[in-house]
Amino acid sequence: MNSSEKYLVGLVGPEALEAAEKDPFHPVRLELDSCGALEIRYDFFDTALWPRLSERVRKIAPGKMQIGTIRLKHDGGTFDDARAVERPALWQSILNASEVPEWLDLERDYLGDFEQLNDKALRRKVGIIISEHNFTRIPGDQELEDFAKDVKRFKAPGLKIAAMSNTERDCDRLYKFIKKQSRNFKMFAAFGMGETGKISRVWSLKEGANLTYGAIGRAEAPGQIDVSTMKKALDQLDNFNSEFELLAFLSKF
Repeated sequence: MNSSEKYLVGLVGPEALEAAEKDPFHPVRLELDSCGALEIRYDFFDTALWPRLSERVRKIAPGKMQIGTIRLKHDGGTFDDARAVERPALWQSILNASEVPEWLDLERDYLGDFEQLNDKALRRKVGIIISEHNFTRIPGDQELEDFAKDVKRFKAPGLKIAAMSNTERDCDRLYKFIKKQSRNFKMFAAFGMGETGKISRVWSLKEGANLTYGAIGRAEAPGQIDVSTMKKALDQLDNFNSEFELLAFLSKF
């Protein structure tokens, strides 16, 4: 079920979008070109702009897969947690637009919204990625398996977990999880945050994930790497036999 194509996802916020719209030769255009997919961070924009964001991104980056995300503050975003109850109507405004992302990202904490959102998304042929963010630690093996079970129970085609790595070997649990579960989902991301998790943002694709995320402009998450550097590493991914070789390559940049 897992798509064989590997997607480097760049995060699009107001600065990058406006710069690319104003100047076709702006350096941000090269960063957009480095990506196979773009995550529209709706929480970075005024809600009045949301219905047209997919269309605007499509104009500056045609042919790029889009993932729409409304990240709450407790999940590393800017949308106030107390406004979570507003999101079903806001998702509807996004899905009613002439252009829509191919995927929407919904946090695991809000699976109660899944069925309503999925019903509307399916009408527009939009898939749902269920995501979890842990800014303290990487969950244990059983916790990861329980997460996969939750996503399967709702029949969501996408899974993403980003969790804080605290030691050099922390991400081994994520690699084990990828090998076991990635084939069960069309879109799958599992990587560590923080300094010791940085390498997993690339190496996770070697282990079988097909989504990873990079920065366009400033980093928005701990340990995030700019998309230009990540593209260089991903172009050479087949040549790396170990994380050590990959780390040595990344250190050049």
